[in-house]
Amino acid sequence: MAFRVLSESKHFYYFEYKDNNDDTPIDSIKRINFTPLFGYRVFGSFNGLVCFRTGFRYDSVYICNPVTREYVKLPKFNRDSDHSIPWTRGFGYLPLTNEYQVVEIHRLSADLNIVEVLVYTVGGGSGWKIVGRFDIQDGKAHVEKHGVFVNGALHWVESTCGRVFVFDLTEEKFREHVSRPPRPPDSLWPEYGSIGVVGGVLYYFVKYFSQITRMHSYDIWPLKGKNDTGDMKEQVVQEPLGWREKFTFYVGKPLSFTKSSGVLYFNSRDLGIYDASASTSKELVRFSAVSQIFPHKNTLVSLK
Repeated sequence: MAFRVLSESKHFYYFEYKDNNDDTPIDSIKRINFTPLFGYRVFGSFNGLVCFRTGFRYDSVYICNPVTREYVKLPKFNRDSDHSIPWTRGFGYLPLTNEYQVVEIHRLSADLNIVEVLVYTVGGGSGWKIVGRFDIQDGKAHVEKHGVFVNGALHWVESTCGRVFVFDLTEEKFREHVSRPPRPPDSLWPEYGSIGVVGGVLYYFVKYFSQITRMHSYDIWPLKGKNDTGDMKEQVVQEPLGWREKFTFYVGKPLSFTKSSGVLYFNSRDLGIYDASASTSKELVRFSAVSQIFPHKNTLVSLK
């Protein structure tokens, strides 16, 4: 398992976790000599390609391959600024056609219930395409800044009621949204909910302060679908049905599952491994200033 680290100083680092080596699971963390621009943030990564934006939320968008140091700047979509309001973005991949896509969603100023979806296919040569307008039936909905890609679709968490919006890249339409998992019964403070991907499975991550343990707790709810299979080509067509049984731990946000049924996690600036059977955690690396950390693999894929 390999991971890419983006430091607060905007430098890329790379390390591998060796699941079969208990003594030195991480040999070294290497800096990648590639810093394309100052002031950027990654909002998607897949198959070794990284998508990021610069400056404010809806400034320029770039896609890069940190290994080949190749990157492209996406053209901006020319439109009347009064026509719509930027809502969210995402970066995904179509395995059947081997295409990488950036999705940009805007709400119409005249009717905030209606969103307009634009798609840019990397290397397609046709620029931005408006794929349609959709009624989300909630003009006040606010979602996470960037979507999470898994199983052929981008996912966003709505910040008020916690439901998950799902946009299918193949069908180019929204699937039925997924309701949030049950609220923690022993939550003392308002909990924080977000989503992520571990082992090709979308999960809902709930952080809260428990009245029982008097500690910060982390509930992880994996999403189940019709197939529950690891084959991505089969999962592209599956529809989400709900959440599997949760598991709870107290150390941080999961990054990956290990062969020994442990959980590799990141908590603030600590990278560690959690043993679910023993309910113990072990720190592996302490970072000094990390902005983002995400799964990654080296590739020579060209952006042309």
